Amino acid sequence: MALFLHDLSEYADDIKIDDTGMHRFDVLDLFFEKDGLTPFFIQADGELIGFILIQSGAYTNPEHADYVLNSFFMLKRYRGKGMGTAAALAFFEGYPGRYCCGQLKRNVPAIKFWKKVYAARKVEYYELEREEDGQPVVEQYFKV
Repeated sequence: MALFLHDLSEYADDIKIDDTGMHRFDVLDLFFEKDGLTPFFIQADGELIGFILIQSGAYTNPEHADYVLNSFFMLKRYRGKGMGTAAALAFFEGYPGRYCCGQLKRNVPAIKFWKKVYAARKVEYYELEREEDGQPVVEQYFKV
């Protein structure tokens, strides 16, 4: 999570390190404790290379989405090799439904990545822009 937040800090001025020099996600423990907040781990050859954090149930707007893709992360050395796309597509196969997937508007690489995933699966989506904690966010809504 610290690596994810470090990468994300390039696009969000409000992500800071704490007194110990680490990036912390204050609510990460909730993804291991609460129904509707679920972590998934991405592995290659038995090695942890990334994660997906999903919100469902009470942590979504049921009129618009069954799942909110909260976070998606791959270690840098595995990016650009198709592994992230493969992980996202495998996840969607296992968890069909209506999704909301958002990226910071300044995070152009993430927006391009998700649009590549949608194209690979021929997913039709619609896109909205909004602000979250003062940051412009682009969200895609789709069904798989």
